[in-house]
Amino acid sequence: MKRILSITLALFAFVAVSAQEAATTGNLEAKVTELETRLAKNEKRAAAWEKAKQYFKITSFVQGMYEWANDKNSTDLTGVSTFSIRRARMSITGDLYKGKKGAVIDYRFYFDLARIKNNSNPNPILDMWVRYRPFKEFGIQFGQYKNPVTFEASISPSKYEFIDYSYAICNLAKMGSDDVAGLNVTARDMGFQFIGGFIHRDGYSIINYNVGVLNGNGLNLKDNNKSKDVYGLLTIKPSAKLSLATFYQWGEANLAEFFSEEKIQNEYGWYGNPEYVTMHRWGVGFKYDGDGPYARGEYVAGTTGELVSEGAYLAGGYKFKLPKNAGRIWTGVMADYFCKNCFDYTNRDTANAAINTRYSVCVGYEPIKYFHFQVAYSLEQRIHHTFSNNRHFNNGIKLLATIIF
Repeated sequence: MKRILSITLALFAFVAVSAQEAATTGNLEAKVTELETRLAKNEKRAAAWEKAKQYFKITSFVQGMYEWANDKNSTDLTGVSTFSIRRARMSITGDLYKGKKGAVIDYRFYFDLARIKNNSNPNPILDMWVRYRPFKEFGIQFGQYKNPVTFEASISPSKYEFIDYSYAICNLAKMGSDDVAGLNVTARDMGFQFIGGFIHRDGYSIINYNVGVLNGNGLNLKDNNKSKDVYGLLTIKPSAKLSLATFYQWGEANLAEFFSEEKIQNEYGWYGNPEYVTMHRWGVGFKYDGDGPYARGEYVAGTTGELVSEGAYLAGGYKFKLPKNAGRIWTGVMADYFCKNCFDYTNRDTANAAINTRYSVCVGYEPIKYFHFQVAYSLEQRIHHTFSNNRHFNNGIKLLATIIF
């Protein structure tokens, strides 16, 4: 009897343990199924996000600056010591279409948020364009975009190795407020261009061209005369790191909206229709972007009315990668020259010219990908400026911090 009872109890215990194990196994299977479902949903969301990033990508950067300058022997300038927000910009880019044979339709919206409170030019839109390139040899871009004719003006301020762009580009490529024609348009304009390349290599083409038509009037503005600016740029790339370029831009500017007829005659020597003042530009340049060393140089000249101006710069340096993921350091030096009302090609007269020369040294440090800061020293010499006929030297130090989002 006792033996039967023991066997019965053992049987009940076995059944109970088996039931518990079955329940546990069932729970595990349910949990595994739940985890697999969640994983599938996450993978689906990740795939959808990757697809969305093709159409829509947002990047931005903010630059804060401190500037100190001391102008010796000057009766007009008192020097500078100030903090400022140099730039605050946001970019929205994307590919609307990618074909199997490399065809692409892409776009860009680019905003300058620091301009919103600027009463003189409150519109923050810098770039707003669409580009269609069905194959490497031909494409078209339409909208408002940066004029590609110079190497330096095409570099984003967040990636520029120096703090100040060269005089040649700022004065003759409409890059800054010192432009000879008085246009502060960050080298941008409204129009369209044809682009393309031939003799293709891995990641680049040896022969490249840009041919465009622009209003010639600047940012977010309709053309204020019936004339259009026309430019052509030819770029030769013997290798992936080296580029050689030459360009010519034909234009006519309506300066009557900015200056009086008397000033146009006195400053630009133009006695014709002030709505169609000659504004032609031409230049040559080279660029080398190595893994360590880099170098650029450009010569730009032009006529504004009868006023002839020219400028050039030569810049170079080295980029060092630090060990143990400590970021990178770069150094750079630049010699810079610009001459306004420089000469006429017959007499080579510079008696009334305003000549600027500048020598700059810049050091930058990028501890992480999304932050870097730069320190630059410059020595500038100005000759035959309106406030005096004597030579004046200006020492300047600038510190620039850039945060990229």
